[in-house]
Amino acid sequence: MPVADLEPSEYRLLALAGVVQAAAVVQATATGQPVHDVAHHAVLAAITTQSASSHAEVFGDPANFALGLATLHDALSDVAIAPDTARYILHLIELSRRLRRNAAVTKELGTLLDALPPDVTVFGLGHVYEETIAHLGKRVQVTGEAGRLQQDSVAAEVRALLLGGIRFAWLWHQLGGRRWHLVLRRSDVLLALQHLQNKLLLH
Repeated sequence: MPVADLEPSEYRLLALAGVVQAAAVVQATATGQPVHDVAHHAVLAAITTQSASSHAEVFGDPANFALGLATLHDALSDVAIAPDTARYILHLIELSRRLRRNAAVTKELGTLLDALPPDVTVFGLGHVYEETIAHLGKRVQVTGEAGRLQQDSVAAEVRALLLGGIRFAWLWHQLGGRRWHLVLRRSDVLLALQHLQNKLLLH
């Protein structure tokens, strides 16, 4: 569907789905589970869109966030999701909050992202994470197969995905999303989510 058909509130929901999708892909990457290429790319592609002129440029095809929307639907419906995924979601939202309150790190993050080449690799994105987010005083303890997490390529991939999740958490807040909405407005969020999934023909 054309991205122009989405309402601002639907972009807000899509941003939250981006956070959830990043967390889910981190969990899969860390444990050696299959990772959907489309879901993986959608998370990383958003990192370098801080100068985008529209939400459509940030998200691209909304259907690319099917994994995040489905996982969010499960979480709001009391269907069990991977405990680590749930933990990563909360960490990403908290790191975004800390980033908003730290002007120096926010400025440095913007500078580093602006300097990235078009063909940046996960190693480049992982370096940006280490130089900025890692200094916010709250490290994300990623659990999985120790042998995998000790591989430089996997560690860089995880950091890059976390950076993508923080990008979406920042955008979610920017669009009016708040953690308390997930508690006090849970049923409303779930209904809006189901409507968006139907609109995107993701059922």
